[in-house]
Amino acid sequence: MHPADCQIDDLEAPYAKYATSFLTGFDSWSAVTRNTILPGILQDITISTPPTPPLQQWSLDALFLLPYTRLRYYRKLYARLLRSTKEGRSDHRLLVVANQRLEGLVNQAESRLETDVTDDDQESPQDDPRASQEQSNYEKERQSRTSSGMNSSQDSET
Repeated sequence: MHPADCQIDDLEAPYAKYATSFLTGFDSWSAVTRNTILPGILQDITISTPPTPPLQQWSLDALFLLPYTRLRYYRKLYARLLRSTKEGRSDHRLLVVANQRLEGLVNQAESRLETDVTDDDQESPQDDPRASQEQSNYEKERQSRTSSGMNSSQDSET
């Protein structure tokens, strides 16, 4: 068996679990924001392993994006391996399959990038105009944080 095939077999199960259960919005979730211990833990993580700029401090959402970032890194790596392998060779076919499997995992994770942990906790914004405005502000803030986390992790891929 080719090492690339073994590697994708080892990666697929945990990343498939991640890709099907990934959520965002933990930084604003009331169950998390009420936790008085978490800021200190995140500060300790930031000190021991600083995030890639533009992030200055780790957050739960930024940490939970790391497996997605790693999947994208593997997709890029395997695509390069495939391009450097001659068609017709046994490892070429294995790399084609590995690339397809990675692409599926990345697509599955990307389909969940807008799935927010608080979606089930919130009342319908149509019921209260103030809630609708608060939800709009929250969405803008969350997208900004998610984008910053993704941008910093994209920089680390190259």
